[in-house]
Amino acid sequence: MKNKLISFVSAFSLVFPINLALVRTHGAYCLIQDSGELKPCEVTIDTDAGTLDAEFRKEEFQDGNFSLKKDDITEISTGQYAKSQVEKSVAKGILSPLGGIVSAIDKQARVQVAIVYWDKENNENVTIVDIRSRDALLFRKDLELMTGLKIKR
Repeated sequence: MKNKLISFVSAFSLVFPINLALVRTHGAYCLIQDSGELKPCEVTIDTDAGTLDAEFRKEEFQDGNFSLKKDDITEISTGQYAKSQVEKSVAKGILSPLGGIVSAIDKQARVQVAIVYWDKENNENVTIVDIRSRDALLFRKDLELMTGLKIKR
């Protein structure tokens, strides 16, 4: 019964986005910029405050936690478009070589979302959030609602 209620509320929220929760946390894997590795994290999207916060689960990766404001996010993409964004970023030197990340974008069991943003030094940067396929639609809707941007595919 509880699962049916959760499914109904989730479906209702997708159909009527005005009723979406203002703050939602998603379990995912996030990019650690220094090492180019994806590690388990919690991504919280606050549509009211216009922020995306990523907090790594393990203490040893806490230095990689990041927060993005909606005005700093310039583009969101998935699929082949996300793969091309990551490859361009590696070529420009924005990201360190990410052998596993680019190939991970080809996998179908999970969805990778590339988020292009302006960092504190006013440089264009990109990060990756890797999320389970079954959670991806809600995650993408939350991102679109928070930023006002359409996700490119």
